[in-house]
Amino acid sequence: DVPVLCFGLRTDFLTHMFPGSKRLLELADSITEIKTVCACGAKATVNARLTPDGRVVTEGEQVFLGGDDAYVAMCHRCWRRRIRQQQK
Repeated sequence: DVPVLCFGLRTDFLTHMFPGSKRLLELADSITEIKTVCACGAKATVNARLTPDGRVVTEGEQVFLGGDDAYVAMCHRCWRRRIRQQQK
């Protein structure tokens, strides 16, 4: 009977749930989402990991320590568009 407040990311840079986040969501009595906006103005749902030259990372380890400046919030549409553009 003790209230617990948690703040964190639901998914990684590939939109896969973190195991701890998954379990917290399963147990939560209530969830309040802090909304973030993409550069295009839409709701951001992806924490895209970028390389130093600005390319969206599409593979790698789930946890990247010390990479706070390597992430940008994006909507799913912009994230997919950037990945498609990189593949050309």
